[in-house]
Amino acid sequence: MTDFFPKTATVPTLQGWQAPGSLDFQAAFLRAGGWALTRTEAFPDAARLRERLQELKASMREGGKIGLDLRGLRDSADSVMATAREAGVAFLLHTAELPPSLAMLRHANLPRIVAVENAEQAAQAKAGGASALLARAGIVATLRSLGLPVMATADTDAEARQAMADGAFGLQPRTPSMLDSSPLAAFRARLMAGLDAMAQSFIRTGACTMPRLRIRNLDLAYPIQQGGMGVGISWEGLAGAVAESGCVGLVSAIGTGYHGSANPKMRLGRPDGTDSLNPPKALEWILRAARERSEGRGAVGVNILCAIEGYEAAVKASLAGGAQMIVSGAGLPLALPGYVGDADVALVPIVSSARALNLICKQWQRKYSRLPDAVVLEGPESGGHQGFSHDGCLDPAHTLENILPSILAERDNWGEFPVLVAGGVWDHADIQRFLTLGASGVQMGTRFIGTFECDASPIFKEVILRAKAEDIGLMKSPVGLPARGVRTSLQRRIEAGTAPAIRCVSNCLSPCGHGKGAMAVGYCIADRLADAMQGDKENGLFFTGSNGAKLRDLISVRDLIEELTQDPGLQRLYA
Repeated sequence: MTDFFPKTATVPTLQGWQAPGSLDFQAAFLRAGGWALTRTEAFPDAARLRERLQELKASMREGGKIGLDLRGLRDSADSVMATAREAGVAFLLHTAELPPSLAMLRHANLPRIVAVENAEQAAQAKAGGASALLARAGIVATLRSLGLPVMATADTDAEARQAMADGAFGLQPRTPSMLDSSPLAAFRARLMAGLDAMAQSFIRTGACTMPRLRIRNLDLAYPIQQGGMGVGISWEGLAGAVAESGCVGLVSAIGTGYHGSANPKMRLGRPDGTDSLNPPKALEWILRAARERSEGRGAVGVNILCAIEGYEAAVKASLAGGAQMIVSGAGLPLALPGYVGDADVALVPIVSSARALNLICKQWQRKYSRLPDAVVLEGPESGGHQGFSHDGCLDPAHTLENILPSILAERDNWGEFPVLVAGGVWDHADIQRFLTLGASGVQMGTRFIGTFECDASPIFKEVILRAKAEDIGLMKSPVGLPARGVRTSLQRRIEAGTAPAIRCVSNCLSPCGHGKGAMAVGYCIADRLADAMQGDKENGLFFTGSNGAKLRDLISVRDLIEELTQDPGLQRLYA
């Protein structure tokens, strides 16, 4: 303990943001004598991790330490520890709560810094043998009585100064601009001295060149909208965190009867009927909780399938819950403005063709004197239900790049509202490419499955994170259109006629015809999606987009938005 946390003239500085693009902040921190954090994959490849650690070791200077961030690790702790010791890793970082498969980390012969959110977690960390704590600056004083060294994470100079006054032994600046804080002045000078001109500009001004996204009266720091994923994949945890990071977070309105705030009437272990499957009060609760979590940043909206039973009730509940945006697809939301009335909420239809956009605009303008506040063009690489036939999904004419010009032309016939593209958008380069092609922003679903805040069960995330490209494909759906997800043993059992019995207890989607569509394809979609959300590998239906096999990491929403926007520390948002 004494050797690892020595009293020095300079403040130990822990890397607080990940590198955007090719800029290697981990190596830069090590060259400046700081503490770098190497993130582990959820299900890691030991050889790839070893290679990365060896690269970093070559950059290390006096005072520098390589740390292994294990917060996203879900398996192979023994091989990771062996690789860490071999590569000279100086410390581990993890949370107070460890999955059972990682319990052996408590006995690793390496110092462990435990990230905590409150005093209760800190006490748990101490009982588990933690060497030190990582906590936000505001609670450093309350943790002092535990007798463990505390490193403080801070967003402002005032927070950093107070944390040091309260006894913090080191700081984790959450934005590069925090390096201007007086406790970090010496480290900043060393860091800047080792960076080229481009890298220095990241530190000074941030790297984000993306435009803001303006939809109706909403002004978003970044042109990114998280797709609504049901059942229970995007509720208040995910949508609230995405909004807090300056983007649009969408709550899914389908299946809220499975939420902890609901108390539905049950039959055969399922919510009994539409009102129990989609109770309006539960949707209201989720939206309010998401908005509270967002802390006034970004925007919280709701995704309501046109095909959902009880569509109007879901719209009314969304308004009551404070939704700032209603996104609606899986059909044409022709009556949506009538249900909304004069409420100040953005209306955003999802379409897959210029013809569909024309029909919506024509109907909304004629009947309600209103046009969309934005539109989402969803291509055939998305997860879940598609707006094309099976063959249409494979037709090169239906790629986002090929459809977008016709959507933009149709939009121009009606006004200047934004067009967002969805389906197969993966990284910063994809976003920039579609912005160059005329889109105003993107909607992304699959990337957000790989976040801590995603409301899905750990098993759901594991199925997606372990999936290979050949495991993900199109499948039949009770609604009559194909859907994309991970092919598991469930699909084989459906084809063999041994899947769970179809009972249609919940009556979820109108195109299914109260179970007729389910009988035609061999499974009930509401039951199977609910099983997936609850972590039932055998019976669950696991939807994901075509890029699902690229997911390797479990990270925070904030880290993901930093990566996608190339704005380290979300400097634009926190300026």
